[in-house]
Amino acid sequence: MSTGTNTSAVGGRSLRSRGKALLGAAGRYDPLLRNGHLLTLSSLLTSLFGALYWALGAHWYTPDELGRNSAAVSAMMFLGGVGQLNLANAMVRFVPSAGPHSTRLVGRAYLAAGTVTLLLCAVFVLVVPQLSPGLEFLHTWGLGTWFVLATGAYAIFNLQDGVLTGLRRADWVALENGVFSVEKIGLLALFAAVGTASGILFSWMVGLALSLLLTNVFIFVRALPRHQRAAPEPAADVSGLTLGYVSADYLGAMCWLAAVNLPPVIVLNRLGAADNAYFSLAWLVPFALYAFSANMGYSLIVESARNVTRLEDYRRVLRHAGRVLLVAVAAVLAVSPLALRLFGAAYASHGLIVLWLVTLSALPNLLNSTVVALSRARRRMRVVVGVLAALALLVLGLTVLLLPVLGIAGAGAAWLIAQSLVAAVLLWRREWWLPTPAPSA
Repeated sequence: MSTGTNTSAVGGRSLRSRGKALLGAAGRYDPLLRNGHLLTLSSLLTSLFGALYWALGAHWYTPDELGRNSAAVSAMMFLGGVGQLNLANAMVRFVPSAGPHSTRLVGRAYLAAGTVTLLLCAVFVLVVPQLSPGLEFLHTWGLGTWFVLATGAYAIFNLQDGVLTGLRRADWVALENGVFSVEKIGLLALFAAVGTASGILFSWMVGLALSLLLTNVFIFVRALPRHQRAAPEPAADVSGLTLGYVSADYLGAMCWLAAVNLPPVIVLNRLGAADNAYFSLAWLVPFALYAFSANMGYSLIVESARNVTRLEDYRRVLRHAGRVLLVAVAAVLAVSPLALRLFGAAYASHGLIVLWLVTLSALPNLLNSTVVALSRARRRMRVVVGVLAALALLVLGLTVLLLPVLGIAGAGAAWLIAQSLVAAVLLWRREWWLPTPAPSA
């Protein structure tokens, strides 16, 4: 009896010891990788649910309806990105070390982003027949008003992700994006059932409102007060947000938004709504690979703001993310012919080459994205603007040149060529962006 009791006690202590060791390992998990992985999980869930969302949209709506709605969503994302003044990136950079001023910093960012976005989008709706004839259906009091309000909500939606990232709450970024994705699918089914031609756009509008309410209750009631009570780390970069930083970063971000969101509008106006539907759906999977590189960069910015010695970890980001991307790119190239059939035979035949080309462009984008993140952390804003402006000019210019020759595959080729050329220049001129090695202890 005593032997059995001793054995049980030893076994119990062993299990408790193992449990403590596992918890300790979890606690020691480097936030640089942990937050980058959580942000990537958010992007992956968004992409997977997005693929399902657009697959259902492709079955419930005609290619013309889907093409017009997807172009409207792209315009909403572009205008929301412009209107939020790139303050989401500023939140990633400055919230980690803002301390007791965090709530005031976030509140002012919300006010500025919301006001500018509403005014900008109102002007867009008034002049949309001249700017983009394919989106003329937004030029009404009813739909136009809802579009303006939804675009303002999308600006705050972007901004709150930056706040959560800066607070090291990447888990909530994944949660709120997952909830938003599920909401959109349910709303899409509802609007399709009642025969709403703009159901895709309306599902985004209503879903944004619900997601904003849930997330901002958490931010202002729990996350920000807890962050303000925490003491900053000794090596934190406590420099404040400046107009020069915001202006330069905003210019660079506008270049990137133009590169990402204007090609669908160009395809719509040059080749028609159906071709834009094929292009937009083929872009979904490669964009998740782009998001992985960007998320690892955001994590690098947050950790270096909290501790400037972590700038040297850019090498770790490149090595780790590079290995993951090689596997992911190979997997996408292999399964994409079958995956596109989920959307229908027409999408598989028209969108495969575009998907392959943009997928390959994710490899040089890793270097470009890491350089931008490192330069933001170091306040080397000339590098940030130079890289993003070069990508925008090359992507948009090559898209216009190659569409008449290659069709929608020309838009994919534009991304691969642009990313490769910029990465080659950055490898050639490494002194532009490499940090100065820290002195040894």
